[in-house]
Amino acid sequence: MSTTKNTKPGERLPVVWTNDDIGFGQSEQLRRQLEFLNRHEIPGVFFVIPDDKGKGAINEDKELVDLMRGAAKDGHEFYQHGYRHHAFECGVPEQDMFSLDPGAKRRIDEERESIEAMHTLEAQVRMLASGQRIWRKTFGEDSPGFRPGWGAFCSNLYTALAALGYEWVSSRLPCMTSWQWNAGKWDQPLNFREAITTAPHQLPQEILEFPIAGDYAFRVPSEPDKIDLMVGLGLQEFQVYLDRNHPMLIVSHWHGLEHPRVTDPDKERFPKGTGYAVHEKLIPALLSSGRARFTGMRELLRDFRQDERRPEPER
Repeated sequence: MSTTKNTKPGERLPVVWTNDDIGFGQSEQLRRQLEFLNRHEIPGVFFVIPDDKGKGAINEDKELVDLMRGAAKDGHEFYQHGYRHHAFECGVPEQDMFSLDPGAKRRIDEERESIEAMHTLEAQVRMLASGQRIWRKTFGEDSPGFRPGWGAFCSNLYTALAALGYEWVSSRLPCMTSWQWNAGKWDQPLNFREAITTAPHQLPQEILEFPIAGDYAFRVPSEPDKIDLMVGLGLQEFQVYLDRNHPMLIVSHWHGLEHPRVTDPDKERFPKGTGYAVHEKLIPALLSSGRARFTGMRELLRDFRQDERRPEPER
């Protein structure tokens, strides 16, 4: 397994601000994020659902398409997020994810055979190719990167991604602490699991994996102390990535940023959403540290490729 080389001492660590789940009919949610990112002068990397079942495909939403194309010209990036985005579309999620959706947990217990049928190589190719067709209609090209919904995966997903020409995937979760906190388990300690690397690396299926950092803004209560705890967790995780010299891919979801957004600011302490309240503190803190450099996936991939070509120093 090959991985990126360490950054040089004193260099700023690449940090990628990523966001999941924008889809058909959600141009206003995307517009609010773009305004937020532009105000902080950092790029955003968006993982977009090609076909929001029951609503429509993104290529059918002219307002959204125009907004994404304009944002791409401004330096923001867009990549494929599943096809129709459900818990078992790309594999099986981490067990802790089920605490956020008991219905999904029931499905794995009650529908195991039909779920396993989704994970054959043929089924994974069909699913991915369906999303690719919509992506081409929208952007005129394939998405080189892919993030599965729920962080779910299976070995056939990786094989199918490589067969269809994707360059990289972002699916693995080295640390589940933020997800546990979002599920209300605030007593869980910071825990980076040794078996799951934080380093970008080449998978055996010949596709690159860029592991995912935490989501510090998924279902945060409207309580200032909880917001500060999530900001602190993000900074703790950043220190781990900094110590290891591995790029940090921060995760967010538009509905998490806006939770529990209301139209009457007098009825909610954080009317834009508690997730935004977390990031309004987290991003400036990372920038003021002098050790974070916000970037996109294109630059991160280029750096990885350059490191792969660079000869190892003699020992």
